Amino acid sequence: MEAGGFRRPGLVRKLFEFVFPHYCKVCGHRLDPSEEQLCVTCYLGMPRLEYRRNDINPTERMLLAEKSLVRAASVLHYSKESDYRNILFHLKYWRHPQVGVWLARVGAQELIPQGFFEGIDCIVPMPITYWKEIKRGYNQCSFIAKGIRQATGLPIVNNAVKRVHEHSKQAGLGKYQRWNNAQNLFAVTNPSMLQGKHVLVVDDVVTTGATLCSLIDVMEAKIPNLRVSVFTLAVAD
Repeated sequence: MEAGGFRRPGLVRKLFEFVFPHYCKVCGHRLDPSEEQLCVTCYLGMPRLEYRRNDINPTERMLLAEKSLVRAASVLHYSKESDYRNILFHLKYWRHPQVGVWLARVGAQELIPQGFFEGIDCIVPMPITYWKEIKRGYNQCSFIAKGIRQATGLPIVNNAVKRVHEHSKQAGLGKYQRWNNAQNLFAVTNPSMLQGKHVLVVDDVVTTGATLCSLIDVMEAKIPNLRVSVFTLAVAD
């Protein structure tokens, strides 16, 4: 792996990308064989969030009510007016989940020197409903978890919690409506797997924190001696 999240291309990869070219997930320009997911210009221009261990960042601020919370971080600022929102569209709707693996790995590599992953035992992807996973073909948060695992070696736990309901669309709702809309969405299916653990919950984007708090609340109620940290690819303005 080259610095900055780019790979040194081999002959096979060069030939493959000549026949099946890849394009930047932000600007849409064709990628050079040495580039991965984003072109160099878009990579360098990413609206990154700098994590400082002793400061409260925007993601932590949304989750401060959670008594089990240890720390939280997001890789990027999310704005509906920014072309960088295309990264999340590719991840969730345009069937390019590998961009989630890549960005999570890049973000995790930047957080390792800050001690963000110290003491964490396992990764829990934000679950989605069975029918949504069938429709989409995958859980995008599982790919985010894979990127973190590539950087840290932490194990992924997929069957300790599940999503039992799908809330209606959050877009256009006020903050109170979003929080009310996010209640009773999750269930703990195997509490013993996480008992006494420091769990890293991963999600794609956090807006008000309502969905994350709903999951953490259920986990706190059902799992003894739980500690939770949170990693998301983006946090909304």
